[in-house]
Amino acid sequence: MENQEKLVLSIRKEMIQFNLKRMRTVAWTLMYVSAIITIIHYGEVFFSKTERAMVPAYIAIHTILFCIDLAVLLFVKEKRIQVTTLNLRKYEFILLSYIYTILLLITVITVMDVYFFKHAALYEVLFLLICVIFSIPFLKIFWIMLITVPPILISAYLSVGVSGESIKILLPMSLIIPIGLVIQRYIYKVQRQLTKQHILLQEEMIKSKKLSELLAEKNNELSEQALRDTLTNLPNRRAFNNKLTQIGQQLSKPKSLSVMMIDIDFFKNLNDTYGHLQGDEALIKVAALLDEIAEKYNAFAARWGGEEFVIVSQHAAKFSEHVCEEILEEVRNLNIRHEHSKVADILTVSIGMCHAKISNSEQLKTCCELADQALYTAKQNGRNNFYSKSGNFDEDVCLPL
Repeated sequence: MENQEKLVLSIRKEMIQFNLKRMRTVAWTLMYVSAIITIIHYGEVFFSKTERAMVPAYIAIHTILFCIDLAVLLFVKEKRIQVTTLNLRKYEFILLSYIYTILLLITVITVMDVYFFKHAALYEVLFLLICVIFSIPFLKIFWIMLITVPPILISAYLSVGVSGESIKILLPMSLIIPIGLVIQRYIYKVQRQLTKQHILLQEEMIKSKKLSELLAEKNNELSEQALRDTLTNLPNRRAFNNKLTQIGQQLSKPKSLSVMMIDIDFFKNLNDTYGHLQGDEALIKVAALLDEIAEKYNAFAARWGGEEFVIVSQHAAKFSEHVCEEILEEVRNLNIRHEHSKVADILTVSIGMCHAKISNSEQLKTCCELADQALYTAKQNGRNNFYSKSGNFDEDVCLPL
């Protein structure tokens, strides 16, 4: 019920907006016609001795019409017309006041036309014009017709009585006014239906847009989840590969880069001794630490797989070595008990690092391979240390602790 009332209100606002724009079109037309007729009648005043009695009245009424139309064009600006719930009644009053006023003024002119010239052409044309142009409820047109037609009929009776001359006035009116009412009723229904469909279509488009945005948001969430390791919440191997691709695409000139492969020492023994839940807890703590260190140095950390992690850093070789030392120390400071480790009674890691000046994607892949080889060497050299390979492949440095 509430939605239906909202729809009815929206239709009403759109219809008034539509009619206000049409009102400006009518105002332009009538202002032009009033100006021409006023000029012609002024010519009659100065250059003709006939019909002088009614000319001042014609001039006065057409001048009033001209001023009303000019006011509409000046104060009802199309770009400023924005019908809302608050100003709905105001604009509706302006619209109906305009239609009723010009019909009443034209009726006065037509009464004189009927009395002096035996025709009601101006009223018939304007009434038909209003029926065709404006889309307003039928009763609002019907009531103004009941107000304006009787004076014209009375004028016809007073001027010619009941005679053959009156047929020339009554016949056109009896044809044009009903036809105008039929046209007006049809146009109003059609315009209302079109407005309703337009509003419903807009609502559907808004709903579709919101659904599309929601779907895109969910897709982004799924994409992010697909690039996250579910246990540690670090970027996964796939995200790491994407990062390498991104770095490779941005290589416009040689860039200093370090890749650190980090492996938890004797992790299988930890799982076998304390169980997989304790093993997972250790992975989560190490991952959180590596993520914190990576964020601190504007680096990228990811879970390589199993108990292995990787960090990519764009720093000089000496600084990267300092980062490796910090990782080794901070992991020991976690004080995760590991009695079956062969290097300490707490959890430790081994690190393989490769530092190089990278100028293309192939060198980047090679650097990762060298970091993996360096990790293997670090394990062979007693673990709980890091081993660094230079990108020029000439110098290998082992730095045990």
